[in-house]
Amino acid sequence: MTTSTIARRSLVAGAALALALGLGGCSAVQNLFGGGSSVERDEDSGEVTEQGTGSAFDLEVGDCLNLPAADEFSDVTLVPCTDPHDAEVMLNYDATMTEFSEDAIYAEAEQRCAAEFQSYVGSDPATSKYYFNYFTPLEAGWADGDRVVTCVAFQLDEAGQNLVQTTGSIKGAAE
Repeated sequence: MTTSTIARRSLVAGAALALALGLGGCSAVQNLFGGGSSVERDEDSGEVTEQGTGSAFDLEVGDCLNLPAADEFSDVTLVPCTDPHDAEVMLNYDATMTEFSEDAIYAEAEQRCAAEFQSYVGSDPATSKYYFNYFTPLEAGWADGDRVVTCVAFQLDEAGQNLVQTTGSIKGAAE
């Protein structure tokens, strides 16, 4: 993949904070300034076994991560799901449109991530204590061939304003 930067765009919908993150790109920057991985995974299961830095473009379903504070980033902190974390990857897929359209990418991501949330978490997104959002390609990354959309699930505080770290996988939590 020829990507190097993810830009985060925070959205506030009602009282709930949602995370919309975009994937952008320039492979030369990634090669010079980062994008490497120091994540240790179990050889058999592929699960993260030690906290480490990994490429935001190589996330796997079931990965647990802490979201960076910066608006643009190429790496994320991956942690074992048994450790406190901000979010969990529940789906990766390639956007289906032939031309870049942020609105179309977001609309598709809303539909696909909501459907996967129901399956992955085991509850309706409208009534769950968990929320979902997605990482999407930015226009620059799209021009470089990036199409991957990553859906993540996370929890907010009771006011719906701040991320709450969870411990353990939320897969099948049905809450």
